[in-house]
Amino acid sequence: MARRRSTCWNCAVNPIDTPAQQPCTHCGECIRACPEDLNPEALFFALVQDNWSAARDQRLDACSECNACVEVCPSHIPLLDWFRWGKSETRVRARAAAARSRFLARSARLAREREARAARRRERPSPVAALPTQSISHAEVMAAIARGRVKRARATMSATSSGTPTPERTDKS
Repeated sequence: MARRRSTCWNCAVNPIDTPAQQPCTHCGECIRACPEDLNPEALFFALVQDNWSAARDQRLDACSECNACVEVCPSHIPLLDWFRWGKSETRVRARAAAARSRFLARSARLAREREARAARRRERPSPVAALPTQSISHAEVMAAIARGRVKRARATMSATSSGTPTPERTDKS
């Protein structure tokens, strides 16, 4: 059954009948018609099979999209549609590969920077370690407290003898 395709949607012209696509007969007409000396048949099969390395080897990017291979194809295979799709897919894959490599490079750089920060942090002396270390014994602390009590007691005694009121303080120790 033939597919009907119209090139004009809003007019009184009859739609153009396009023959249905048939399997490739490997006649080689497309190869002889190609002005770029490509092998459209091999390109077509590489694209159908998602064999991107074979499509690259067959020089898909060299296709000038002149439509000569489609005009001579007795099987009515839309080769040009396949080639355009293959070229766009190649560009998409190249952009994806570039984005992937940028992402991996950025991830590696961030990991290196994170490790360098951690190494600097480990090498830096801690703020507590930077303070002078004086070991103060319990006896010295108790002696300082006793001196403070004596000083306060003297201040209280001198204030009461002079008649100045002093705030009352209750020691809980």
